[in-house]
Amino acid sequence: MTEALYGRRCATHELSTGDLARMSALEDSFRAASRMESSLRALCIKTHFIHVTDGAQGRISQTQREDQIAVLNAAYAPTGISFAYDEDMVVEVDNPDFYRMGHGSLRERNCKTLHQVDDPQKCLNFYTAAPGGGLLGWATFPYMMEGDPAMDGVVMLDGTLPGGTAAPYNLGATAVHEVGHWLGLYHTFQGGCVPPGDDVADTPAHSGPNYGKPSDSDQPHNLCPTAPAGVLCPIHNYMNYVDDDWMNEFTEGQIERIWAQIGMFRSGLLTADNRGEAEAAFASAVSW
Repeated sequence: MTEALYGRRCATHELSTGDLARMSALEDSFRAASRMESSLRALCIKTHFIHVTDGAQGRISQTQREDQIAVLNAAYAPTGISFAYDEDMVVEVDNPDFYRMGHGSLRERNCKTLHQVDDPQKCLNFYTAAPGGGLLGWATFPYMMEGDPAMDGVVMLDGTLPGGTAAPYNLGATAVHEVGHWLGLYHTFQGGCVPPGDDVADTPAHSGPNYGKPSDSDQPHNLCPTAPAGVLCPIHNYMNYVDDDWMNEFTEGQIERIWAQIGMFRSGLLTADNRGEAEAAFASAVSW
């Protein structure tokens, strides 16, 4: 079964109840103080691929990189965010120890400290490796940037990129999920049925992750008892654990959170060269 092969799909740090409450209060304050018009929400994030390998193991092709960027762009199109990379900036690190880095390990820190491509305040550093233990990847949340910028970015199991070996998670949606964390989103099942859950009003609370390809006709799956009548479990949401080809949506509430998190903790992205015509207007509107 899918659960048995990749029981811990994502190792991204789980926030405590206190951290969740603090973040919710910060977001409320930010939204009240800022003037973030949706028409100005246009951002292209520079993405730097750092492929950690063990000889031939873990090598990623240019086609896979291009396909991964295409998957990210299709998924994030409704948010106004796109991604781009420069093939000349791709880094390959042949190091057997780093290749098997664990989440939060000294190997991870050393690898990132040595091989981070660019200022993490202005780009996404996208690492691939083979951490093992059934992990498909992890990410740092935006608020972690201030205290530990060297660790910023996402780490992906190399087999999850399009055309990789980690079926059914080899279509590129795992990167969509991890970048969602990098932009401030929690799992849709955050906290199970304990409020505030993921603290997004339009992602119904459910007790745990959904796997595979759950049928819409089998609703409500594992919805929490407090869910309103007629609400459906978010079985197609990118921040759930379903198969790659079952993920296809972010909600409006999640999009609002992403832009609030960018404004609060990743404002360096807003001054990048590829902000486009909306750069000056958006930067002046995001004042907190």
